[in-house]
Amino acid sequence: MRAIEFTETSCPRTKAKECSCSKVNAITEAQQTTVAQCILEHSDTVKGSILLIQAPGTATLVKGTITGLTPGEHGFHIHEFGDMSDGCKSMGGHYNPDGVDHGNINEGHVGDLGNIIADESGTAKFTIEAKRVDLLGDRSVIGRGFVVHSDRDDLGKGGDAESLKTGNAGDRLACGVITLRSEEVTEAHGGEHSTSGRSMTKSEKGKREKIVKGMKKDKAGFKKRYGKDAEAVMYATATKQAMK
Repeated sequence: MRAIEFTETSCPRTKAKECSCSKVNAITEAQQTTVAQCILEHSDTVKGSILLIQAPGTATLVKGTITGLTPGEHGFHIHEFGDMSDGCKSMGGHYNPDGVDHGNINEGHVGDLGNIIADESGTAKFTIEAKRVDLLGDRSVIGRGFVVHSDRDDLGKGGDAESLKTGNAGDRLACGVITLRSEEVTEAHGGEHSTSGRSMTKSEKGKREKIVKGMKKDKAGFKKRYGKDAEAVMYATATKQAMK
């Protein structure tokens, strides 16, 4: 499978500088595992990288590491736009296609991912199973953006109007656009799936984690072959194997 050339720019859906809509549609139709990434920008101190992985019919896995934070909880959301023309300010509000009040990862805006927790060194490492976040289909978040905030998200329980809008999560510390990863990630695990759009079972999820754990024994080999895409390849491959 080789890349199709896509030349769209300035996306009308997400306001991102480069539009991936046609490519997302092609991947959706082909029922492929999709891998996306986000590199946080617009901060001198807060840095981070986030990986998103979704196989057809499964929840999106969000894995990341963010440094330079103050210790404690920080609101973490997907915002409506991938527009960084005015830094994090131009990324709009939380991604909320259903027009509901702010809440938690299970109820509220689709972009509500709750809080991440930074340790004493200011580092937050997290893995989130985001069941309402899609990389595939009409509600794909590719082209939209992540924002990490200065304060704790009260999950809509703060008792005021701002709580129902933003969770009183405070200033936008850093942000970045969610973009598709290289096609080689898809090729590495064999491309198309034959899962008929079904969800992963609890047993299959456990099997996937065991497969990934085994792969990590050769982490150096994966990194040498795939570089920054090594972890994405591991999870994409393990998902396919677990769902056979």
